[in-house]
Amino acid sequence: MTHDFQSVRALLRNPDPVTRKIVTGTLGNHGCRQIVVAEHGGEVEHHLKSDMIDLLICDADQGLQDACDSVRQMRNRADGDNAFALSVILTSRPDPETVTHLIDSGTDSILVKPFQPATLAMQIDTLIRSRRPFVITRDYVGPERRADGMRPGTESAPRLQVPNPLRETVTGGANRDELRRRVRAAWEVVNEHRIERQAVQLIWLANRIRAALQARPPAEEAASLIAQLLHCTSELRLRVAGCGFDHVAHLATTMIEIAYGLGHNIDNPDSRWLSVLPKVADAIGAAFTRERDAVRSSRQISQTISRHAHRRESIAAN
Repeated sequence: MTHDFQSVRALLRNPDPVTRKIVTGTLGNHGCRQIVVAEHGGEVEHHLKSDMIDLLICDADQGLQDACDSVRQMRNRADGDNAFALSVILTSRPDPETVTHLIDSGTDSILVKPFQPATLAMQIDTLIRSRRPFVITRDYVGPERRADGMRPGTESAPRLQVPNPLRETVTGGANRDELRRRVRAAWEVVNEHRIERQAVQLIWLANRIRAALQARPPAEEAASLIAQLLHCTSELRLRVAGCGFDHVAHLATTMIEIAYGLGHNIDNPDSRWLSVLPKVADAIGAAFTRERDAVRSSRQISQTISRHAHRRESIAAN
């Protein structure tokens, strides 16, 4: 690596002693002095909430699921500024099942142990120079892995160019405040894509549930579908909170009430609930489209004002 890492903020999760020495030594040799080593998930959570980091390195050998959860939670966190931090997961078990599990976390890179410092340095340098577009689905936010732009099991998933905090930090492309603004603006776009895909999922679930409950006897999958609907709608309601999608949030609450009502009497569902179920799902999709346009207009105005203010500050400073 030929970049200056003096301003880089790195978070290292639960490494074994040898890995810790290699990683901290490699980063330190390139000027990084802001390295935090977290021994458990609670510490990682604390630092991701309280600080803005550029690089997260997790050792999966000390807990595969914990490492994946740390990356996945970082990618999905709306209350922090680290959704697009570069991520490397280390593992000594590169079997297909483990690798698939790691990829699904949303990590940028997987590095097989044991490795030499030069290998880690080369991996990080590659991430600085080039980062894959992110894929946005209902349950995944992370780098695209396939050359054709499609993740397995998905169709026409949105692909977005997202900020590369590590590159911006080592090249001086943006100060920390400007980088934070870019990250938050990109996250708003990601969140909209997630809401849109969840709205589509709700419509599909509503139609499946209605068909399952109208069968006699009701289809065995009805209870499972209702549980999926409750989970998806609850997640949607949380995602739209405070984002300007007030009507969507209200309709989501109504959908949850309907789902509970149907779930309590699957063998003899209320025909009124069945009738209104797909209508509410369609209304959520329509409301999102309307409110999204208003939110985007408001965001463009705010970003324009912010750019002008930043330009005036730069002129005044010079």
